[in-house]
Amino acid sequence: MGKYTALYCRLSQEDRNGRDESNSITNQKEILSRYASEHGFTNTRFFVDDGISGTTFDRPGLNAMKAEVELGNIATVIVKDRSRLGRNVGETAMLSSVFSRHDVRYIAVLNNSDTALDNQFDFLGTIYDAVNEMYVADGSNKTRASFKNKALNGKHASTQAPYGYMPSEKDKFVWMVDEPAAAVVRRIFDMCKSNVGMTEIGKRLQAEGIKNPTAYKAERDGVALRKRLIHPDTTWGHMTIVSILANQEYTGAAVLSKITTKSYKDHRRFAKPEDEWIIHENAHEAIIDKDVFETVQRIRDGRRRHAKSGDLGVLNGILYCNDCGGRMHLKRQVVDGRAGTKNTYDYYVCKNSRSHTEYVSCTSHAVKRETVEEMVLALIQEVFARVKSNEARFTEELKSTKSKEAEQSISRARSELGKLKKQIGDIDETINMLYGDRTKGIITVERFQLMLDSYESKQTALKSKASEYEQLLDEVQEQSANADRFIGLIRKRTDITKLTAEVVNDFIAKIFIGEPEHTGWRQKKQPIEVSFNYIGNISGVEM
Repeated sequence: MGKYTALYCRLSQEDRNGRDESNSITNQKEILSRYASEHGFTNTRFFVDDGISGTTFDRPGLNAMKAEVELGNIATVIVKDRSRLGRNVGETAMLSSVFSRHDVRYIAVLNNSDTALDNQFDFLGTIYDAVNEMYVADGSNKTRASFKNKALNGKHASTQAPYGYMPSEKDKFVWMVDEPAAAVVRRIFDMCKSNVGMTEIGKRLQAEGIKNPTAYKAERDGVALRKRLIHPDTTWGHMTIVSILANQEYTGAAVLSKITTKSYKDHRRFAKPEDEWIIHENAHEAIIDKDVFETVQRIRDGRRRHAKSGDLGVLNGILYCNDCGGRMHLKRQVVDGRAGTKNTYDYYVCKNSRSHTEYVSCTSHAVKRETVEEMVLALIQEVFARVKSNEARFTEELKSTKSKEAEQSISRARSELGKLKKQIGDIDETINMLYGDRTKGIITVERFQLMLDSYESKQTALKSKASEYEQLLDEVQEQSANADRFIGLIRKRTDITKLTAEVVNDFIAKIFIGEPEHTGWRQKKQPIEVSFNYIGNISGVEM
């Protein structure tokens, strides 16, 4: 059949959204067909890429055309203009090289470019390609600026709201609560607080016939699912539950600018560091209370209370050895009783006392599960009663105690921070003078570099120390707010009669078990220190 002429068309998503009919596939086909007919190209074939950016060179239509070129089946490639082939100078130059190597004539109609004409084409073509790349670079910068501006104003870049929300009727970039789904989100958080595992949460929702987020949104919006479901629409995957529990936006905060791309040439998406996120508090109505959200994050960070061996107790995972810092693990002992009965005894021991080798690094610090649970419940009830009887007095005592504990360190930190900042400033002045001496030729290049390295090294160490003191002062300022948050947890309850997983997760951060001191036959004293959420240790208890 002989070689033929390739007519290549491309339309990007941006071109389509811009509603520029001059760039439509239909319009491009008409221009190319007319040009081919008028210039005697009779044996033609279209290659089309619809909805693909010109910065991407891995396109089905383009790949097919390149394969035909390399097989020697194409004599001429015609495009409406050079931007249709691509908007990257380097990649476009490589394509042109492929055409040249296989003796393929390349024509860009609206640019009046034709490799069969004169030698000026390569120079002009490079100019056209550079302008095309500048166009997409400028568009990329404008898009990034637009997204950042939305983020700074507390608006989302997308109208896709997470499960539990929907776009607001007034502003599609602001979310409003979708109550039926929000109720499910609250249940998921409540179950996690009660130490129900992720898989079990999914099973319970499925057993109740609750549709998963994908199926629910499709039904709510009256649209068809994008992909055919492999599993029933009531199947809740483990990662679906995890993503809901980890989503800070359920607290009412807009967490923005989390995902980005490296450049307009590289469309791969990657997560930005958390310190680069833009967070707006109270951007929309909260579904989950902040305290509940933080409690759930603590649970997810490492508390494991379920195992094949059975119930490990509500305190499992937050008990630590006070000497080595290792976790306390549950040990279960079954003893034969009278009349063939079995008696089970649970107690916690330091994990570093149960090495599988002959070497152990700590003693057992053994404590009965029942004993420590009773003590912790009694302590929580004591604190609860004190707050309920006189909230203002408890708050004042708490803040006063913490202030006295930190008063000396705060004073020292402020004094040291002031000294450090002065030293850092002095070094800045010295470095400026050093540059002046070097410019005037007072000191040699070698001497200048040696002194500069020394000063900069010292300044880096001072800045690091200053940062530590600033962090300490910030933590002290948070103490007052944390006391109020702890009081808020108690206000939500009317009474505490039982040590449940939810109570533990709300109030307790860590429990430290000390080495027991044996005082007589089957008698011992054992220090146990309880660290509460937000306020830390408020009393040491001896049993």
